[in-house]
Amino acid sequence: MSLGRLGKPLRIAVGIAISLFLVWLLLRDVHLGDVARTLQKADLRFLVPIALVFFSRYWLRAIRWRILVEHLKAVTTRRAFPRVILGQAANMALPFGLGYVLMIQVTARKFGIGRLELLGAEALERIMDGFVFALLMAVAIATLTIGDSFTGLGAFMLFGTPAGIALAWFVTRERGEPPSAIGWRGLLAHPRVEPFLRGLRSVQSARQTTNVLVLTAAIWMSEALLYWAVAASLGISLNFLVHVFVVAAANIGAGIPLAQASVGLAFLAKEALVALGETQAAALSYAVGVEAIIILPAILLAPLAAWDMRLSWRDAIPKFGGGTPQPTVAMNRVRRALEGQ
Repeated sequence: MSLGRLGKPLRIAVGIAISLFLVWLLLRDVHLGDVARTLQKADLRFLVPIALVFFSRYWLRAIRWRILVEHLKAVTTRRAFPRVILGQAANMALPFGLGYVLMIQVTARKFGIGRLELLGAEALERIMDGFVFALLMAVAIATLTIGDSFTGLGAFMLFGTPAGIALAWFVTRERGEPPSAIGWRGLLAHPRVEPFLRGLRSVQSARQTTNVLVLTAAIWMSEALLYWAVAASLGISLNFLVHVFVVAAANIGAGIPLAQASVGLAFLAKEALVALGETQAAALSYAVGVEAIIILPAILLAPLAAWDMRLSWRDAIPKFGGGTPQPTVAMNRVRRALEGQ
């Protein structure tokens, strides 16, 4: 068997191993009986505010996605809403980052936007999320007694995400003269790179960037409110900034490479509460409660979202070949520059 054929099974095996390792870390030193007793005490009256916050955060996500792609194609918030629900369900349910791949393909088919353009917009959305996580974590570390375990991660995120935004702005800015066919500017004009940069190009608009950042902050603060409601329903009383910190730490954990996203989120949510002095049983109950509130409704609503988008199995299967990509404006400039030499 060739190395190319071994690559995918190897990634799957490594991903399963990482997820199982995180599950072991999640459950070690925990008495499941204590966790069950804590969950049994949950106050079901909190389900109403939890549901309201749950749908509000998805509506905010739909508005943000509409703004992220408005330079590519005009999309209504109503059309973006089921796409966001389906995307969240796919990201939570599928391992190895396959949810993002699936949603790029589905969105390309249903919204008529190029896959590489969507990949660029998706990358910028992740960078904006990371920047807000870094700010939330910095505020929490400065105001709570957390210890040094998360300081390095917070510092890395606080430096890396603004650098990512700055890089996206630099590579997507307009240049008056035609690019050379040789060098990094020629690479940026490559037909496989230029569409990706076009997806990132919303960063050139101060209005789009500001709106996306404000909406991103609102989305994750509403998630912190969701975490607070889960804790309150379990009888866990914590400073609201604790939930802000857990949102940042847990969602960074959801991005652990190759791991199943919900496993990483649960692991970091538990570790964050333990770092703040909660018992292992209470911390795991909190993590399980947060996971259930975030994942189960999304999974249950995913079929309705797929029906609303009129999806079929064919929409999830990429089509290769069948046409020659049209030359981009930037590549035409390169050709004209070469012809003039």
